[in-house]
Amino acid sequence: MSDESSSRPGAPHPPVDHTGADGRDLIREAFDYGGGILSSSGATHWKITLARQKESLREWAGSVGLLLKAADYVPRLLRGGMEHDYFREGERVIKMTRQGMFGLSPGIDLAMVSSSQDARRFHLWEATPLEYLERLLLHNELVPGLNRLEGVICQENDDLAIVTSQPRFDIVAVSETEIAAWFASQGFQRSSPAIRKAASSASSPKPSPPVTTSP
Repeated sequence: MSDESSSRPGAPHPPVDHTGADGRDLIREAFDYGGGILSSSGATHWKITLARQKESLREWAGSVGLLLKAADYVPRLLRGGMEHDYFREGERVIKMTRQGMFGLSPGIDLAMVSSSQDARRFHLWEATPLEYLERLLLHNELVPGLNRLEGVICQENDDLAIVTSQPRFDIVAVSETEIAAWFASQGFQRSSPAIRKAASSASSPKPSPPVTTSP
């Protein structure tokens, strides 16, 4: 995120601090609201249509006043990585998902479970909004307060973007050994070479993700 230390002038106003003194966890609230769909239908993330997940997120954002105006954010965005565009606001970096994408989610291709081709069992699917929010929650478990949900922007073609923020960090170079040691200290175990090989080739053509786009 080295490019994220720069900002674009002309900011209209800083995002509201939605975490506040009451300690509300808006990421958890949004995720739990969407989870209500799951509990009422008995389904899991990938069996709830993408359109229904987006609708649920819009409903929640509207109910708590977090439907944001695209004009306040889009003109300020700088090109980011695979998941977000961004801009800097003081000591925070504002991040916005783009092109109706919510990152990637790891999974196992069930058709390959009985196969001896271990590397091909592991895939990175296009994530759903609920999987994206769940990933933010997991990040905050590792680094409390890292991610903050700023709101939701409704876009053209009935699409939406999720706006989050996190503190700006100065980049400090560390070795791969130090990185591995930190993850080990947190209870992680190194994955098998087959899974790492599959993950590194995630940009190759993949099967369709296990979600549908019809309401």
